[in-house]
Amino acid sequence: MSETETLDVLLVEDNPGDAKLVEHHLRKDAPQALAGETDLTHVESLDSALGTLASTAYDLVFLDLGLPESSGIETLERVDSVVRETPIVVLTGLDDSETAMAAIQQGAQDYLPKDDIDTGTLWRSLRYAVERERQAQQLRRRTEQLEFFSGILRHDVNNGIEVIKRNAQLIESETDGETAERAETVVDWSGNISELTEKVRGMIHGITRGEQRDLAAVDLASVVAEQVETVEGMDDNATIETAVPFGVSVQADAMLAEVFHNLLTNAVEHNDADVPRVTVDAAVEGDTVRVDIADNGPGLPDTGAERLFAHDPGGHQSDGGGFGLYFVRTMVESYGGSVEARQGEPDGTVFTLELPTA
Repeated sequence: MSETETLDVLLVEDNPGDAKLVEHHLRKDAPQALAGETDLTHVESLDSALGTLASTAYDLVFLDLGLPESSGIETLERVDSVVRETPIVVLTGLDDSETAMAAIQQGAQDYLPKDDIDTGTLWRSLRYAVERERQAQQLRRRTEQLEFFSGILRHDVNNGIEVIKRNAQLIESETDGETAERAETVVDWSGNISELTEKVRGMIHGITRGEQRDLAAVDLASVVAEQVETVEGMDDNATIETAVPFGVSVQADAMLAEVFHNLLTNAVEHNDADVPRVTVDAAVEGDTVRVDIADNGPGLPDTGAERLFAHDPGGHQSDGGGFGLYFVRTMVESYGGSVEARQGEPDGTVFTLELPTA
């Protein structure tokens, strides 16, 4: 924020003495770190405030909650409904923590008891509120862009996958033997990718709107069995053995399948053994289910286990981690669980998940 910037401020205050005090503090020299100027407009009623806000853009509104036409949080609600992207700092003659919390929850950037106001406090609140709102606006724009490009990607991916699927189905119907089997694999994977794009779309939709994800009981054995069948089709030489007790449910959602898909795929794709072997063992330990996924691959990279789960925005990791394992950790932790990796004995890597039971 430029130190020479002039901020357009609207003061909504029906008490002339309080209004003069606020104006006095804003006209005084602020601390150097908060230096700046304001162009202050003062109105004495809610109707006047709503009228000027409808026609004039301000950088910030100082709002007294006790006005002739309205009082309390209702005053804030009415002003906020007109200026969704203008920060509001509430001024009040009451030092009421309950009202203060309600004001912040309604969208106010700050809550200042008039008896506590001085030059530094007022300027600090003004500057911080303006900057926070600018950051919030940038976040909203990025969120809109994320949703827009997510929609484009989902549309184009699904269209492309549908073309691949139809052609694979045609090949499958016109051939037999190994060719037909490979075509069937393409059809199956096309369906898996389409389902994944829908799951990711749902996640992005929820995240960008700040929605709580709905977690429910998910049958662990069914999820593991489904992903084992899918991943075994990637390598005819690979063997995956499972020991997952039936009837055990964990607190998760539909993306748990992608967690196991990523881990099993990683165990097979990055396995340099002549016969890749993977084992999946699970056991209930109190209110937690521990799942060990072990392989006979090359083991942990020199960079260590923690590096495997690191986020690489460029997607250039070369240690067998990359987006997949970052996704795994993100999802498992969102379920209230944990995941770690360690060197296997005598070789390979072991991934251990701890998931809360449902």
